[in-house]
Amino acid sequence: MSSASHNSAMTIEATVTSKGQVTLPSELRKRLGLRKGSRIRFSIPTIGPVEVEPVRYELEDLWRMADVGPKPAGVMSFDEMNAAKGRRIW
Repeated sequence: MSSASHNSAMTIEATVTSKGQVTLPSELRKRLGLRKGSRIRFSIPTIGPVEVEPVRYELEDLWRMADVGPKPAGVMSFDEMNAAKGRRIW
């Protein structure tokens, strides 16, 4: 991994493993507010650069997920949702 700065933009490099996995460099995780279990979304336009953003849920989406049957992996518990609601971070 290396990072360099040109024109006030940061460039970060990472290596793809044989399984197609990439460890996101800590600078990028911090910038996107990512933690263990965070989800990211890749937007891939027909032309132009790929964009990466953290997946943020609306509070109503979280309640809907919590109300549906068994809790899927990665879905917040009610306590986690209440804590997130208090921090206004979903």
